[in-house]
Amino acid sequence: MPANFLELMELLSYIATVVGIPLAIVTFIYQEKKERQSEQEEIYDKLMDHYSEIQEKLFEYPELDQHDTPLSDPEAARRQGILYEMLVSLFERAFILLYGETDPAYRRMWNSWTDYIEIWVRRPNFRAALPGMMRGEDPDFTAFMSKATGMDLHH
Repeated sequence: MPANFLELMELLSYIATVVGIPLAIVTFIYQEKKERQSEQEEIYDKLMDHYSEIQEKLFEYPELDQHDTPLSDPEAARRQGILYEMLVSLFERAFILLYGETDPAYRRMWNSWTDYIEIWVRRPNFRAALPGMMRGEDPDFTAFMSKATGMDLHH
């Protein structure tokens, strides 16, 4: 009986090795993929939350949602400048987190941010304020924004 028991235990250990190790690898890869996907969703959600906050400011202060001509009210112009600084900061954060990533999910997220950037760089007040706001920003982001606007934003 002990010999059969030992042989049975040895057989079970081989089965556990043959089945268990590949199963553990597959489980690990699956969990890593889920974590990566969750991280991607969290990054996108946080960026979108910040963009939504900026949009809410435009609803709350409709006088700031004038981007074609300079604002005559100095206080409104100051607040619009702050709003633009928030946008540039957000665009830079999206650039740093998403630009150049090879994962298709990150590329899709970055493509949506390039759409937002393109919308904003067409607005004259934003374009006029942009050179002053690019001082001290990430050099690669500044190069990207220079290309997006056709302006030399390097200082």
